[in-house]
Amino acid sequence: MTLARRHRWSTVALSIVAVAALAGCSLAEGSDSAEEIEDGSPVYFGVSSATTGQYAEYGEQFRLAFDLAVEEINAAGGIDGHPIELKYEDSQSDPKQSVTVAQKFVADSDVILVFGDYSSAASIPASPIYTDGELLQYGFNNSNPAFTEDGTQWQWSSAITTKANYTWTANYIKELGVDSVAVTYLNTADWGIPAFDAFEEEAERVGLEITAAEGIDATSDDYRPSLTKAVEGDPEAFVHVGYGPDAAKLVSQLRAIGYEGTFFGGQDEASFNSTPEAEGAVIPSQFVETSDDPLVQDFVASFLEKYPQEDDVTLFEATAYDALYVAAAAAEAGGLTREGILAGFEEIADVPSVIYGSITFDQETRRVADPTLTPTTLKDGTWTVYEG
Repeated sequence: MTLARRHRWSTVALSIVAVAALAGCSLAEGSDSAEEIEDGSPVYFGVSSATTGQYAEYGEQFRLAFDLAVEEINAAGGIDGHPIELKYEDSQSDPKQSVTVAQKFVADSDVILVFGDYSSAASIPASPIYTDGELLQYGFNNSNPAFTEDGTQWQWSSAITTKANYTWTANYIKELGVDSVAVTYLNTADWGIPAFDAFEEEAERVGLEITAAEGIDATSDDYRPSLTKAVEGDPEAFVHVGYGPDAAKLVSQLRAIGYEGTFFGGQDEASFNSTPEAEGAVIPSQFVETSDDPLVQDFVASFLEKYPQEDDVTLFEATAYDALYVAAAAAEAGGLTREGILAGFEEIADVPSVIYGSITFDQETRRVADPTLTPTTLKDGTWTVYEG
């Protein structure tokens, strides 16, 4: 293991010690201590994600980053001498299957925390099961505010909410001097519609005209009728509220009908990044691979060293990598049981993060306090800071 990797976990551990000292207690005084499990035995985290199905690409991105973080922490001694092991279950990010997965993890007494699911639509239906089982559900990718707002102390997320994201987007587009946009959004009650509502509300507040708006089906292959109608109003820019795969199809068809305005949409994932027509797209991001932040560059270098077949490192790998370190920090702080790791989430602060710089949770919202966003643009298949 390189010095940079060892330093990451050492920094996290030192921050935990500092928090404990400020609180006037020792780590051993947590609600549950590492001594309650056999010396040297593994600490098990569950992962509920798509390893098959339409969201399998995201599940693979998460797995690569999780495995890297586990390797780093275990090489540095694990959590109080206990190695981390992950138990994966394929939910396909489908609400029905995520419920079944939750039941399986709750019944497995070895599992003290579960990551996932990829989508809020899959996570939220499973939340009552995790709550009843008193098993912490870390929806690190879940941006729907309802995941934590309607959840309990057992639901936590380090994802920025859709409302914050699309409020920022509407405001930023207006600040660029754009006066009118056409909008498409995923016609889903759990994510697309609330995200569009947030965008529309902020657009109205700042005076950004929406010339056309239409909900779409992510599984469709032909958006041209909707797009042709949308651009008839001659919008200065086009906004898509959705995921990477649907945005890739949509932007290709948008350019094919001759629209040349800036496209605000897409995601940092393979299908969108490899779409030629997506060049010049603009999105807000918490993570920029080309950042000169030393923590980011150490992570990127370590990731590409372990996975030389990968061309770049995306927000999805970064979120999973951070999430594993946060979970380990919470277990280090609170103890290696379900109750202990919950106590740890309530205690940890300033955990080093490749996304935010450091992570401290707002204890009322159970989300990251004061998250930041950076405008980025797709250039030659890589996302870089957008200067406007």
